[in-house]
Amino acid sequence: MTFPYALSRSAEKARPSPIRELYAMTRRPGMISFAGGLPDPGIFPIAEFAECAEVLTRLGREVLQYGATEGYPPLVEALCRWMAPRLGRAPTPAELVVTTGSQQVVDLLGRVLVDPGDVVVVEAPTYPGALHTLRNLGARFAVVPCDEGGMLLDRLAEVLERCRHEQGRPPKLLYTIVNFSNPSGACLAADRRPAVLELARRHGVPVLEDDPYGELRFRGEALPSLYRLAGGEGVVWAGSFSKVLAPGVRVAWAVGEAEIIRRMVLLKQGVDLCTPVVSQAMAAEYCRRGHLERHLAKIRVHYAGKAAAMSAALAAALPPGRAAWHDPEGGFFFWLRLDGTDTRSLFERAVERGVAFLPGPAFFPDPAETVGAAVDGAPFARLCFTFAEPDEIVEGCRRLAAALP
Repeated sequence: MTFPYALSRSAEKARPSPIRELYAMTRRPGMISFAGGLPDPGIFPIAEFAECAEVLTRLGREVLQYGATEGYPPLVEALCRWMAPRLGRAPTPAELVVTTGSQQVVDLLGRVLVDPGDVVVVEAPTYPGALHTLRNLGARFAVVPCDEGGMLLDRLAEVLERCRHEQGRPPKLLYTIVNFSNPSGACLAADRRPAVLELARRHGVPVLEDDPYGELRFRGEALPSLYRLAGGEGVVWAGSFSKVLAPGVRVAWAVGEAEIIRRMVLLKQGVDLCTPVVSQAMAAEYCRRGHLERHLAKIRVHYAGKAAAMSAALAAALPPGRAAWHDPEGGFFFWLRLDGTDTRSLFERAVERGVAFLPGPAFFPDPAETVGAAVDGAPFARLCFTFAEPDEIVEGCRRLAAALP
């Protein structure tokens, strides 16, 4: 039955996530999937997290009640302490809000800053969930091409200058995943980080530093966060338990200047009142017992092995000269460039052979919603190495090679 009533402009423009639409095709029996950006469920800390349900026995009347929109105080305090090395200092509770997943950080900050028609600067490629959220707020996108060292500084400068001249005002936000980007696996190079901040400051553009993978470095040296380099000014930093504990917990957080966090809290009050207190209390207990640091050490080794398996499998299976990639130093992803190949067609052939990945166009804004030059995602493919087992990685790369034209 057709819904007979008028819809809002936002609902009329909404369209399904391209990634979610493809997932159904990856669930066929015998399918080896490199498609979903999923943690390995085989390494979830089930026993340790189950222990933390003991908090219900002690504090059930509190944690089964509505909670503060800002977050469950023991978790807020634990996060402030844990974030201190990454952020350069421990934020105050007024500078942190707990959210229901890190995508809610994008949504809340977008609601605070972005009006329909405003421009948001994004990397090309970037996380499609952020594009989806910002698109629903009516944002248009200015894209900055990237290499394995992250955003190209000259192109970022061009984009910011063009927006100022053509739009008459600066972009409302710069969204970046600086560590082990989804989808490219790239890290913003150390010498580019201060330059990005200087360009953003000069043009009056706040930065959202989305960092769900930063704790998953298994090679190389950790790099300073943009938040730390900026002294906390003009940068909102987003973290999450989804990749370092389990995504089903649905607990993430944002750190920023108290005024911007306060406005995000006010908007969150009208969205979901608060992030589920039970999840927050169990996460706080998990941290209090020291489980988080032990688990991080374990999963870094685990994922390093899987990344090495995919690197070797790709090198063995793909014909020389057909594909280019760099080996990530952390995170979840390999980003292949297959010149002369439309990966949307390749996806269909690959699925027929029993292997799935995500085609590159899903990670770029559509030209119709892009201010200035767009970037063609057709030659690219994202492969997630965390979910499949090592023998499946080898076989999946063989199947992918067999699907190449």
